[in-house]
Amino acid sequence: MRIQQVIEDKEQYLDFLKFNEPGDEEFENKLDTFDLFLLTDDGVIKTACAVCVCRNKKCEIKRIVTIEEARKQGYGKYMVDYICEHYSDRCNELYVGFGNCGKILGFFEKCGFINSHILAGYFLKKYKEPVYDNGIQLTDMVYLKRRLESDIDIKKVVDVALEAGRILLKNGGEIFRVEETMTHICNRFHIDEVDIFTLSHAIFVTAKSGEEEVYTKVKNVPLSGTHLGIVAEVNALSRAISSGRVSLEEAQRRLKEIDKMEPMRPIAQILGAGASSGCLGYLLGASAKESVIAFFIGCILFCWILFAKKCHVTKIVSNIVGGAIITGLALTAREISGIMSLQLNGMIVGALMPLVPGMAFVNSIREIADSDFLSGTVRMIDTLLVFVYIAIGVGLTLSIYHTLGGIVS
Repeated sequence: MRIQQVIEDKEQYLDFLKFNEPGDEEFENKLDTFDLFLLTDDGVIKTACAVCVCRNKKCEIKRIVTIEEARKQGYGKYMVDYICEHYSDRCNELYVGFGNCGKILGFFEKCGFINSHILAGYFLKKYKEPVYDNGIQLTDMVYLKRRLESDIDIKKVVDVALEAGRILLKNGGEIFRVEETMTHICNRFHIDEVDIFTLSHAIFVTAKSGEEEVYTKVKNVPLSGTHLGIVAEVNALSRAISSGRVSLEEAQRRLKEIDKMEPMRPIAQILGAGASSGCLGYLLGASAKESVIAFFIGCILFCWILFAKKCHVTKIVSNIVGGAIITGLALTAREISGIMSLQLNGMIVGALMPLVPGMAFVNSIREIADSDFLSGTVRMIDTLLVFVYIAIGVGLTLSIYHTLGGIVS
């Protein structure tokens, strides 16, 4: 479901709004001054609602219509709840008036409305012909009201936005994507004054609601790996929140689920790492035999990476040992009888692929290009240090091999 506000050409929806309603020239003439909202599902309009903003922080639902085949499916209540939330930051009360029909009265009571006042004889005075609804002649206009207390807690909204930003940043999202996502979420829940400062490993956010309520929070986000599946899920959730299809509570729940998303099965990751190692080695000039060996080395290397991650081994140790594993296996393969013609370069360079932080390196360049110099520099330094750790592992292994009398070609 999606709710959108119509800004222009409201007259094209007039026939929809007059569905089973008596002609009302006053409503037709003032339609352009009303706020018009449409609820669509699978691209089909299910419910339309026209709202008039009055003085003294009051607003009134002038017309709400759900197509007959879509009634009793929750569309009307969803629209009413959206209207209440939409106007809660600038209005204190929402009114709705209708004829003395028990079915409509029951619907709005379920939506939280209470009795306000009655205009006796309204339909008798306004219309020349009797007006009926479900066989009942309408005589009086019954008004109900609902108190609109802005139940949007600024702290809760900022916490949800910050959690979305943290998940994005943790899993490889760019700085601009983190800030845009957080801003859209805050704006959706009527927090228009929000300042966000994002680093590669921290998020600072300050939001203001009303005249004096200001909320500031800082979140540390340690540099981590990349999970583009999680990034895509948060992006999709952000779009759903912005379009009004997801409430604050549901957003919290879904973010928790997204944060717990498991990566692909280990065997798939291992085979993927091996394939990338073998293919890159071949592209860089390795022979077919060397590429096959790079495939197996990449698989073994990624087993170490998964083990190191599970045991919380530091990045320095993980990459140095990874470089040593690659070089040691390549040297072992070369020394095996019968395949002495193998070259180390193709095998080692190809097998390095699972260790290379390619996405982080690209993101750092993009952030520098976007003038996020501090974040870009931190990411750049982090990726360059990874290259240094790998080089140390490879260099130490080759040095030890050479010292022990091996012949390095």
